[in-house]
Amino acid sequence: MTAQQQNPYLADAKTRRANNRIGCLHHHAFMVKDMEETRHFYEDILGLPLIGTWVERVNPVTGQPDNYVHTFFEMADGSCLAFFQFKSEASSREASINKFENNNPFGHHIALTVDGKDAVLEFKRKLSEHGIEAVETDHGYCYSIYFHDPSGLQVELTSSVPETDELMSEAYKTAHETLSLWMQEDDVPTNNTMRGAGWQQ
Repeated sequence: MTAQQQNPYLADAKTRRANNRIGCLHHHAFMVKDMEETRHFYEDILGLPLIGTWVERVNPVTGQPDNYVHTFFEMADGSCLAFFQFKSEASSREASINKFENNNPFGHHIALTVDGKDAVLEFKRKLSEHGIEAVETDHGYCYSIYFHDPSGLQVELTSSVPETDELMSEAYKTAHETLSLWMQEDDVPTNNTMRGAGWQQ
């Protein structure tokens, strides 16, 4: 029996994704204030290998001489988190390297998948050993921890739960209707009935 026969909720997703011409995330890039500090965090603590470091001498936006470094840290599917740091303090200020400090998590965060709730909690313990606080939350359709990297970017590590495929399959059927209702009404009851207690330390 195939995985799809065992899990009928994957059928809609398989058909939908087959029609999508955009394949997957190649990389998502951020400005940082200290590239070596960033490397230690993502490679030594989170385990993402540094697979490329590119030094550039011309800013492609301004066309002017401007020395910067561009790094790539690889995830399991081959996609990457990428980072920039400029030698010039002026360029770094212009790029607002401190934008992520005290960032509202609803404003910007990056969510990365791990395999199972146990893996989520294992990373939480490892982060704690390095003095990094991580907050966990049960979203119902996934289980996550949230923490900040050395430049203040909020990172989420999340895992599917046994109910994920069923919940997402049902959500897909009503996604447009639910959005339309929410946009028109002042208050709409939650449709995330599997959500847990919420944020936990």
